[in-house]
Amino acid sequence: MKANEGHIISYVEPGSIADQLEIEEGDELIRINGKKYKDIFDYRYLIKEEELVLLVKKKNGEEWELEVEKYPEDDLGITFKEGLMDKYSRCSNACVFCFIDQNAPGMRDTLYFKDDDARLSFLQGNYITMTNLSDEDVRRILFYKLSPINISIQTMNKQLRVKMLHNRFAGDALDKIKIFNDAGIKMNGQVVLCPDLNDKEELDYTITELEKYMPNFQSLSIVPVGLSRFRKNLYRMRSFTKEELRNTIAQVEKYQERFLKQFGTRFVFLSDEFYINAEMPMPTADYYEGYSQIENGIGIVTSFHDEFENGLKNLEEDLEKEE
Repeated sequence: MKANEGHIISYVEPGSIADQLEIEEGDELIRINGKKYKDIFDYRYLIKEEELVLLVKKKNGEEWELEVEKYPEDDLGITFKEGLMDKYSRCSNACVFCFIDQNAPGMRDTLYFKDDDARLSFLQGNYITMTNLSDEDVRRILFYKLSPINISIQTMNKQLRVKMLHNRFAGDALDKIKIFNDAGIKMNGQVVLCPDLNDKEELDYTITELEKYMPNFQSLSIVPVGLSRFRKNLYRMRSFTKEELRNTIAQVEKYQERFLKQFGTRFVFLSDEFYINAEMPMPTADYYEGYSQIENGIGIVTSFHDEFENGLKNLEEDLEKEE
């Protein structure tokens, strides 16, 4: 950001502090108490002060210096043109299982963008590999207590992780889990399970290593690798057989039983594809412990089934009342 550049305001809430100060859509907020702000987290932190001096550049080029007195919890009522207010961090890996690399050609550009941004992990639940996290990024996560952070684990075997992510920093990036754990940052993990790579004994190792970081490490979801027909020049990969899927379910269930007795949570969860492709019954709702990983494909089928059943029941009751 240049010395006299800020972030463009896209909306001002009627009746808000910003509205009373005659801040308008299209204005730029340059500084807060003389300080530049990089992104939404800097902004949220700086506006907690009770007394603020806002430097605003109006659409006509005028610069206004506005003084504000408010309670720390009061919002200014401003929405910015860019939600993150900063460039997204791009993925620097070449994962052997990457679904974006398998997208069909000819689609819109945004479908080929690979983000790997810890801030989006906090804001939107995205999963990050941590390979591009700088010391400054880690410092900001700890300072702002960005929690939970969702991490693409894949494996806790450092050498294997380097191979799977095609990034020489991928193994050592796992050390950040301990840093986050020691700081009380909550985490969730994901494993994209690939045949003959991070399954079987390697999966055992990953689960038992992550167990050490409970309860701050809250859950681990496991999804089978998804393959499309657009895999030209990519790593040779196959899908799991029905028998392998059933073996994985049995393998994970042993951990779930122990964790539930020891910690009160199953901790590790398998995505719906495991049960569907293994032709096994879907778990019931209580298995998913509130569906905390539903956006990662954990429990969608059961949730939909139960909602549908409840909807039918309510419809039948309404029809009976009308008769």
